[in-house]
Amino acid sequence: MKKLFLLMMAVGAMTLVSCTGNAEKASGSAAASGEGQEQEQVAADAQGTTFEGANFTMVYPELLTKEGYKSDKTINASNEDNSIKMDATFSQTPCKPEDFAKYADNLKVMKKEYTAEDPKIDGNFMTVKYVKGEEAETDYVVFLDETGGVAGSFKYPVAKAAEVEALIMPMLKSIKKK
Repeated sequence: MKKLFLLMMAVGAMTLVSCTGNAEKASGSAAASGEGQEQEQVAADAQGTTFEGANFTMVYPELLTKEGYKSDKTINASNEDNSIKMDATFSQTPCKPEDFAKYADNLKVMKKEYTAEDPKIDGNFMTVKYVKGEEAETDYVVFLDETGGVAGSFKYPVAKAAEVEALIMPMLKSIKKK
């Protein structure tokens, strides 16, 4: 129970990281930027378990066979030995693409014991990878529209980075708002 509470606190802290700004609306969907077909193909490539929340759906990787916690807005899952963990949480106050860099900077402050890579921003998707010894974590943000987005993380051993990181973007691109 204590581990679940700590996990929920971590997810809550990530969700509350300041991401607001006075910037204009996001530039639009990936389809409007000419990348729609490629992103649709990547989303179609996502294989695994479909999560149906109250506000969003997603397909998370099939290697995550154990659900730890699930609600209308949140899903946590891991592999059999708990060496790979994923969480995703829906927010009605999403981080907008124009604020991704600020969000990444705030995450770096929270995770100062980790070595952070530069954020990777691809339209409405952002990922930031952190490494500490043999542990790796990739935090992500998905902007769905002005009234919703999803944020979360993947935690995994550095030794499995190539395997896990190949699964992240297809999962992110499978996330759809209901």
